[in-house]
Amino acid sequence: MTDPLVDKLDLDAKARLTAGRTGWSTEDATAVGLAPVILCDGPLGLVSPTMDERDRSLLLPCGAAVAATWDPAVARALGQVLGAEAVGRGVHGVYSPNLNLPRTGLSGRSFEMYSEDPELTGVLGVAFALGLQSQGVASVVKHLVANDTETARQTMSATLDEVTLREVYLRPFELAVRAGVWGLMTAYNAVNGVPNAEHAQILAIVREEWGFDGLVVSDYYALKRTIEPFLAGTDLEMPGPAIWYGPKIADAVRAGQVPEERLDAAVDRLLRLGARTGALAGGPVVLTEPAPAPTPTLHDAAVASFVLLANDGVLPLAPGRSLAVIGPNAARPTYQGATFGRIHPFDGVATPLDAVRARFGTVVHAPGTAQPEAGPLTGPGVTTPDGRPGLLVEHWRRGEDTPALADVRQSSLFTWFGAVPGVGPTPEIDRVRLSATVTPDLSGVHRLTIGGSGALTLTVDGAHLLDRPAPAPQDLMGAVARSETSGVDVALTAGVPVSVVVDMACTEGRVIALTAGILPPQPGDALADAVAAATTADDVVLVVGDTITATRESRDRETSALPDDQVALIRAVAAVNPRTVVVVNAGRPVDLSWADDVAAVLCAWLPGQGFGTALAAVLAGDREPGGRLPVSIPFADADRPTFGQHLDENSALDYTASEPSGYRGLEHAGTAPRFGLGAGLGYTRFRREDHAVHPTGDGGAVAGVRVTNVGTRPGKEVLQAYVRGPGETWSRLAGFTAVELQPGETRLVRVALPADAFRRWGPGWHVPAGTHTVRLGTSSTAIDVDVTIER
Repeated sequence: MTDPLVDKLDLDAKARLTAGRTGWSTEDATAVGLAPVILCDGPLGLVSPTMDERDRSLLLPCGAAVAATWDPAVARALGQVLGAEAVGRGVHGVYSPNLNLPRTGLSGRSFEMYSEDPELTGVLGVAFALGLQSQGVASVVKHLVANDTETARQTMSATLDEVTLREVYLRPFELAVRAGVWGLMTAYNAVNGVPNAEHAQILAIVREEWGFDGLVVSDYYALKRTIEPFLAGTDLEMPGPAIWYGPKIADAVRAGQVPEERLDAAVDRLLRLGARTGALAGGPVVLTEPAPAPTPTLHDAAVASFVLLANDGVLPLAPGRSLAVIGPNAARPTYQGATFGRIHPFDGVATPLDAVRARFGTVVHAPGTAQPEAGPLTGPGVTTPDGRPGLLVEHWRRGEDTPALADVRQSSLFTWFGAVPGVGPTPEIDRVRLSATVTPDLSGVHRLTIGGSGALTLTVDGAHLLDRPAPAPQDLMGAVARSETSGVDVALTAGVPVSVVVDMACTEGRVIALTAGILPPQPGDALADAVAAATTADDVVLVVGDTITATRESRDRETSALPDDQVALIRAVAAVNPRTVVVVNAGRPVDLSWADDVAAVLCAWLPGQGFGTALAAVLAGDREPGGRLPVSIPFADADRPTFGQHLDENSALDYTASEPSGYRGLEHAGTAPRFGLGAGLGYTRFRREDHAVHPTGDGGAVAGVRVTNVGTRPGKEVLQAYVRGPGETWSRLAGFTAVELQPGETRLVRVALPADAFRRWGPGWHVPAGTHTVRLGTSSTAIDVDVTIER
């Protein structure tokens, strides 16, 4: 039954509500008290609606780091922190979390996803979403469904049999919907040839089987038609203003192509979202509990996400010893991956180098590798032409001779969706110009780079040095997301200023993007300096990993390996100092073929703004690394069932052919991973005994394990239960529980296995008759015991 308010709106007023007003808001309906619903991107933080670097936000751990905690309480707290910040800024909904699965290990967006396991993804994603909604802010989970490859993501189609679709890729979304999320975003890609936004079968599962009563939103510019997606169940076109919905929906109703009842249902769902989030008059915000303090929460979450995979006793570091901090990510860490949803954190975020110095005192530092790519054209030595810190960015409207806006900015990476604040809609912008005076610190060859959504020219001191054509219109969004650039080498002299101007002719599109960068001369002896520092130090902390562009939206990776110069650095440093701790700062499973050569390996992911302080605390032993792997790490990329798969001539990718994937696929093939799902160490030891499994009356089961901390420090153990059904050749995660114990403490730990853990699809849900094996242990490969139960 629809809200009576729907009846107070005429056809055109209702149709108007089916499309956004801007890139971040819906239309309003003052006649019924509905204000614009403000929807912002996530999930690493609250993205500026105008993507302005002057809008600062808290920077959360990436999805992989959240999943690495294996702790719903941590995920919920992070959601609460995000929700509280959203409330303070008048935001009603956040596109978060991302419940897709990083099935290949090479997806460009792996960092934003949670786990290769659907259950772990769903449980942690639900906790995050409900934490967000506890503040009265909608969680709009994304991207429904099978949106885990970035290659041709807007045109590719995932080929999926119904068993795989139901049991694996829909599972996290099912958990989220049944838990009560208020919004869903459909994906760009198709499933079995049908675009997700038009997939009536999948959206019927969501609505009719799972009982979803929330709003279904299109991914940005994903719609290509009007009737098909609207009839399938996609309620809201984003961003605005309308292209396919809005007035076209009213026309379709008048033409008899869309029943007015379908329009009423879409409007009803938007009103419900407004009521839940305070955008509808008389609809109080549903605030169920206060949010925790942000700074300690982000610090604790980073600690809880760090996964210690190897340790020969070097960690925690002993006091009073000399320490070298080496590696490109020590002073220039990567806090987030590259998406449209980039966060600009508040000032004062400590780098790992800063924090380790503060905790340990004097340390020797050497980056060990050259800077791999151009950085922003900002910072010391860069001013506007009239001497102000920053860059001058000017915008011209079409047909006008003088700039409509001249703005001083502290960034050189810009994206405007739909409109440029203070200027107008993006189709009305004719030209954008970036001007700066650059005074280099070093003499030598500097590389200047430019990129954007239009045709570009670069001049230095008035000399025309570089042209770059506009990207192909059909790949504009991908090119913008990838921040593709062209570059030119320029000889500059230290202390001598030069004028740098980037001009861009804009297309009449909905997106304008412009970027400029600079790479200064690089030292040729970085590796030798690092080896010298490692030789003289007692202990080494070597921080390696990704740059922000190494894993990014709209581009997949070809390998899980670190760059060659980083691998060479690891091996060279470990050869001269056996007490080398390698910290991997990457939001994806990284090839660890060098792991046996070093004393310790700590996966730090992209842990948000708490990275530095959390790392120092863990290295010193003030805190224990609390994480476990949310993904498996094979010995080689070729071991993965998905390895070598590519789109066919019809842009289809056969998921079914590579299932089971991840740790399940490795078990099915009899291939041992280097580290299994759930692997991880702490700073103490545990004894596990008296394993048992008992069925419960609701069709599930409960496993019990007696755990004793037999070490000398407090610590955390994560008990995991995997289920293998009759005749199956692989196991799947069914439940997990973390326990923290003091030295000598013993506790009976129970792991709940829901009834869903034993069900299978085909056709319909059922529990196969026969022997089900419950495997209990501390990772997918560290199994203590198998217990059988009959169904």
